[in-house]
Amino acid sequence: MRKIIFFLLCCFISGYCISQPLTTNDSIKTTPGLIYKAKENTPNNIKPELAIFPNPAKNKITLQVSNFEPGMAIVKVLDLKGALVREDNRLLTNGTEDIIMFLMLKAGIYFIQVNEKGKVTRKKLVVL
Repeated sequence: MRKIIFFLLCCFISGYCISQPLTTNDSIKTTPGLIYKAKENTPNNIKPELAIFPNPAKNKITLQVSNFEPGMAIVKVLDLKGALVREDNRLLTNGTEDIIMFLMLKAGIYFIQVNEKGKVTRKKLVVL
């Protein structure tokens, strides 16, 4: 009885589903008596992320980028009309890092956009 409870507890903790029906369009791994979906971590299904701190800001912001590939990234600052206010090229060494920017912008609402090898992410920034 203890072995069964331990097995069920391990399955529950690790996210495995017992006796889940098989479908042909999912990538499924099977073991006797145990069926679970395999997690796919391909570069195509990972979306880039961007966080801006502090927001609202005055002159200095920190951009936290993640899920980008190492290489050159283009950081754009756009106003509400979509006009380009500033553009910087930054080197991402590992794809997940902090970018510090000093902005001398008038008070208002802006958009920060990061582009790199076909991946684009955009966030709103409020400048006081």
